[in-house]
Amino acid sequence: MDKYLKLTMEFLNEIGITVRLVPGATGFAQHCEISAGSINVDPRCRASALLHEAGHLATVPQQYRHFFSGNVGAGQRAVFNAVSDIDVFPGSPLDRAVVQIGDGEATAWGWAAGMEIGIPESRIIRDDEYSGEGALIRLGLKTNNYLGINGLANAGFCKVKTHHPSNLPAYPCLAYWVHPVLDASGDNLNG
Repeated sequence: MDKYLKLTMEFLNEIGITVRLVPGATGFAQHCEISAGSINVDPRCRASALLHEAGHLATVPQQYRHFFSGNVGAGQRAVFNAVSDIDVFPGSPLDRAVVQIGDGEATAWGWAAGMEIGIPESRIIRDDEYSGEGALIRLGLKTNNYLGINGLANAGFCKVKTHHPSNLPAYPCLAYWVHPVLDASGDNLNG
């Protein structure tokens, strides 16, 4: 097993995203499978793939994480349906959180987590990933010119620039690693 995969697994388990070593696991990302809000990884999994898949789970308010199994799109639809069934004020923290659970936010989250863990930039996002645009994606993330960063900021994880008037940390630092449980009013039920 790659040392960066091991470090990533340890980090994710520490922050509350369950990751299990399951030989043969595979999903949308090779050797990495989201299963009922947790992640199964084969020892051959790249840390970059695990970081991205974990980003999908980390950006979802915790009470909806269990909707994610296999197909991320199906999990996103289940979250949208669940939130539409309750009275959520437009623009509330819960409303903003569920709008920001896309691929861009998962990528930006994975970059921030990889930086926190101490993984080399070229191993957080590899050149051959994102249809061969990995180097360009890295450049956008390093220069705060990537759409997913704005999504994380809108969801309350961070602010985009250091001069922005907010008490939140500036990206790539995050205020929290996993989105807390939010009620319909947007109150954080984790404390």
